Amino acid sequence: MKKTTTIFKQLIYNVIIPALAALIILGIINYQHTKSIMMNSNENKIRIISDEIKNILEFQDMTFEILENDLGQRMNGYSNLLVTMYFNDTKNIKNIDLNAIRDELGMNAKMEDIYIIDRNGIIVNTTFAKDKGLNLFSFGENHKKYLQSVFEGKKFVNERFAIEATTKRSKKYTYQPTIDQKYIIEIGFYSEDADKILNYIQQTMNNMTQKERDLKSFDLFILTDKPFSLNDKAVLSESHKPILDRIFREKSDTSLLEDENGRKIEYNYIYMDRKNSDLYKGSCIRIVSDRTDEIRMLRFELFKILAIFGFTIILVVFLIYRKTKVITNPIKNLVENINRITHGHLNERADVVGNNEIATLSEQFNRMIAELQSYYNELEQKVRDRTAEIMQQKEEIEAQRDAIEQQRNMLAEINGTLEQAYDEISAQKKQLTDSIVYAKRIQTAILPPDDFVQKCLPDCFILYKPKDIVSGDFYWISEKDDKIMVAAVDCTGHGVPGAFMSIVGHNNLNYSVNVKGARKAGKVLNELNQAVTDTLRQQRGHVTLRDGMDIALCCIDFKNMKMDYAGANNPLVLVRNGEALTFDATKAPIGAFVGEELTVFQEHEIDLLKGDMLYIFSDGYADQFGGPNNKKFLKRHFKELLAEIYMEPINKQRDLLDYAFEAWRGEHEQIDDILVIGIRC
Repeated sequence: MKKTTTIFKQLIYNVIIPALAALIILGIINYQHTKSIMMNSNENKIRIISDEIKNILEFQDMTFEILENDLGQRMNGYSNLLVTMYFNDTKNIKNIDLNAIRDELGMNAKMEDIYIIDRNGIIVNTTFAKDKGLNLFSFGENHKKYLQSVFEGKKFVNERFAIEATTKRSKKYTYQPTIDQKYIIEIGFYSEDADKILNYIQQTMNNMTQKERDLKSFDLFILTDKPFSLNDKAVLSESHKPILDRIFREKSDTSLLEDENGRKIEYNYIYMDRKNSDLYKGSCIRIVSDRTDEIRMLRFELFKILAIFGFTIILVVFLIYRKTKVITNPIKNLVENINRITHGHLNERADVVGNNEIATLSEQFNRMIAELQSYYNELEQKVRDRTAEIMQQKEEIEAQRDAIEQQRNMLAEINGTLEQAYDEISAQKKQLTDSIVYAKRIQTAILPPDDFVQKCLPDCFILYKPKDIVSGDFYWISEKDDKIMVAAVDCTGHGVPGAFMSIVGHNNLNYSVNVKGARKAGKVLNELNQAVTDTLRQQRGHVTLRDGMDIALCCIDFKNMKMDYAGANNPLVLVRNGEALTFDATKAPIGAFVGEELTVFQEHEIDLLKGDMLYIFSDGYADQFGGPNNKKFLKRHFKELLAEIYMEPINKQRDLLDYAFEAWRGEHEQIDDILVIGIRC
């Protein structure tokens, strides 16, 4: 059942909630705007301060560079004297009195020191006793690589001011390897001018900190592996060292906010390039700010918005409740009248009281009820009429259903008859297929066995691809009087008719050789022609197509390298030294009509050479349709293919011919039996 509601609730849902939602959105926008202004102001202030610090540090670098140029010349002179005169021989360099050498050179004992660094990065001798034994490689991988490059560079290196590890005081260093490259002579100079510059820079930064109430400190960190600051009071926490390492590697800026003793402290790290230094290639400015007051201000703004929001809710609800009483009482009376009508009959009407919008609404409702009563009576009559029509249509549909059921039964009977006929045809097809498969076994039995073929023709191949289960093509091999007789025979037709003809041809070939004693190719074909004609006894005019066979027959004497060939329509191709030679056959088939003069077949006598390839074949390969234009392969292309492959091994020739045939045929049907015999002499 649908849940009812009141006008007061609807006013709450439709007026107050949207208004409150708008207030919330405005409050959020105001809060976000205030927050954005404060963040942008802070970012701009940090950017301005960082730019000012960069300018101060660039000024520091410029003044240091001027100071370093003067000191660098002096230090270069001292370094060259130490390397070339005092430490030309480094045998006792670890134990030599460096203080005496410093006094002899006239160096300032309070401000200027000499260090001896060995290949392991350890200070093995120095005038500054606190640093003796210090391992400079422990300062990080970059510092280690830098010192190693000094060893390999063999020259004086002038480095910039840095913080001394022990005293945390700024000091300028130079490096120069000894002649034997076993040690580095390091010279370190304090500079009162450099101390004054650093004090001035630090005082300037302190003044900036005092001007900006929320800024706590500024520092400059140098060196990636073991960072230090020119301000000896600067401290870098362990948790910030990975952040500083990433900034040096990526040359990027970053900021983070942390809680420290109940205060919100913001750290801004800004990367800055350093010039004229191989060791200290980059630096990082750290600006530390206290953001506690800003965050408190944002929280106050949020609390203020929430207070305004709560007060507005209470005020609006109170006002709406007072005003809706005047509107809802007449409407409630109208609703009660309408409920009485809906629970009774349509002839009842709502009460019309007063002269206002509610009275007008009641009059219009009564008019609507009257029209509804009229429509109801009219609709009731239409329903009765439509019910009668539906009953009549139902009877007609039932009659049609009975007729369809009768037709379905008839179709079922017809379908059963068709299935029975299909089963009978399938059984007959199976019997026929089984007979043809058995015929293939018989036909296969008349073909020369593989071991006999290998014995007679050890270097030959036979590509034999019947179109159907049984074939009209067959090959025949016989060995008589040191001669190998081999034939490729193509009988009329293919499939079962061709298979019957192949048996006739096979038997009569054996008859011509074994009984008639034929040993020459032409003689064998003449005897075969006579025997086939006598066997078939074909009468001219009784048949539309003369049965017979095409044949290519070779009689080979491998001992004397001679052969004779005769053919009925099928030629011999001999490939010698890349040239394909064709020996034409007699243009007549085996088999003639009774009473017709028999053809005498022409014989070719051929001298063979070592490496010659002989090919005899049926016409099925060349007549196959295929290729991009569905045309015949043609004898010309077949002959060119033989000339291309004749040097390949025998078995590979057969595979290449088979592959070329299938590639040419593609999706087309094989139209005839395929037989190709290749013999290498």
